[in-house]
Amino acid sequence: MIIELLLFIAVLLSMMDIKRLTRKELYEEVWSEPIVKLARKYGFSDVWLARICKKNNIPRPPRGYWARVQSGQRVPKTPLPKGDDKKIIAIITHDPTQTRERIIANRNRSSKKLLRSIVIQSNGEHPHPLVSGSARILESADPDTIGIVHPHHGCLDVHVSKDCLSRALNVMDSVIKSLTAMGFEVFISGNKTAVSKDGVSFSMSLYEEMDRRRRLKAADHNLEGYYRFGYNQYDKRAYPSGRLALSIVELGSDSLHKKTWRDAEIKNLEDHVKAIISSLIRMTAIRKALMINDQIEE
Repeated sequence: MIIELLLFIAVLLSMMDIKRLTRKELYEEVWSEPIVKLARKYGFSDVWLARICKKNNIPRPPRGYWARVQSGQRVPKTPLPKGDDKKIIAIITHDPTQTRERIIANRNRSSKKLLRSIVIQSNGEHPHPLVSGSARILESADPDTIGIVHPHHGCLDVHVSKDCLSRALNVMDSVIKSLTAMGFEVFISGNKTAVSKDGVSFSMSLYEEMDRRRRLKAADHNLEGYYRFGYNQYDKRAYPSGRLALSIVELGSDSLHKKTWRDAEIKNLEDHVKAIISSLIRMTAIRKALMINDQIEE
């Protein structure tokens, strides 16, 4: 199963190429044609190219520069500031021969192949040690004022009612066992359930969603009091809904990835386990590729 993750990273990187330029060469290219055309030629965005120029203190043509050049004006270039002009700048770029549609098609094919390769580990009669330990803590915990039990130190990040506890732990057991089989490390860090692989970390939380309004029973009405209009016939407190949700949040990056799966009419949370594993593999591969890119630029 670990091989599948490596294959996915290989597919992702195969869509890319490495362009190596000196600082001086990149400066000359940036001033040879509009940055949008230059970026398109190498298969990445002008925003990404602008970021690379800023990082290496390479000035870019100001707004209106190319219009003035096309009109026949002689517009002076901004000189390249002092620095190491022979410094090699390595940039991971997309293959410019690949259209956006082809890239999406390749990703979809690799995603389907990845989903087929994932085998969900059965709960069985022997829960994962993290699950069995958390079960003891949560089963003995007192619910809060709205009926939810919360994890204590050394417990998985699970927030559900006692009625949904067994089902929630079964979902966590399937996810944790499947992640472990795919080479991920799952552990408890403080009050979080942490998932980690290849230096990329996520937190995982399972919780029960709330219903905010519930119609009052006839016995709850004060028949001796004032008449209550329809919009007052509801208790405004939150109540456990019985619907479970699981969220994954990437840790330690500037732009956090977050994804949530929920119970729905056509699919229960248990039916999303394979998609949860697949998403974690994809997010890990993408973050790993970006980390490699940052290392090359440095």
